[in-house]
Amino acid sequence: MAVPLKETRTVVARRQDLIRGTIKSIAKRGFANSTVQTICKAAGLSRGLIGHYFKSKDELLVAAFRSLVTEADDETRRAIRDVADPLERLIAATRVSFERAEDREKATVWLAFWGTARWTPEMNRLNHHLYARYRRWVQRQLAEAAAARGVTLDTRRAALMYAQMIDGFSLGLIMDPKAYTPKEAAVIVCDWLRDLFGEGAGAADRRTAGT
Repeated sequence: MAVPLKETRTVVARRQDLIRGTIKSIAKRGFANSTVQTICKAAGLSRGLIGHYFKSKDELLVAAFRSLVTEADDETRRAIRDVADPLERLIAATRVSFERAEDREKATVWLAFWGTARWTPEMNRLNHHLYARYRRWVQRQLAEAAAARGVTLDTRRAALMYAQMIDGFSLGLIMDPKAYTPKEAAVIVCDWLRDLFGEGAGAADRRTAGT
């Protein structure tokens, strides 16, 4: 059982080292083959230290997943911070989602977590909560964009379609990276978003992608 420690800078730093070690280990060895030993080695820490900072390997894995989610949320918030129009916020969020996909290490770890969540109760609950929150945000942006433009739209259906397009293209980038680029995927989704509101095919995005 972990020994309670105050949240000193050293404790926070060591926890972050272990989280980064977890991500590196999973990226290199996969989820099932990542052990306390491989995680600590990737973190550059002694194997015996892990119990001082996390109660179990499972707790560390969930912490690593939360870390990836927090990082993704922060990147999205920065991307949409100064964007007033809800449709353009979704387009900015789309672009940053596929920019993340260019980091092969983290993209692979996302896939590993998704594939494991169903059989890990705490991670499954967290994943369910995060996806529900994410879809609500997307649906809200779509509803605000539709209201501002006087467009009738089934926002629940559109939000589901959007989320599945992001996930589907992201999975494809991992499984078959030569099929298309992250920028091409972003262009397709952004064009689809604009087409929902009759606002063209996203020529500016195509120019950015070099198509």
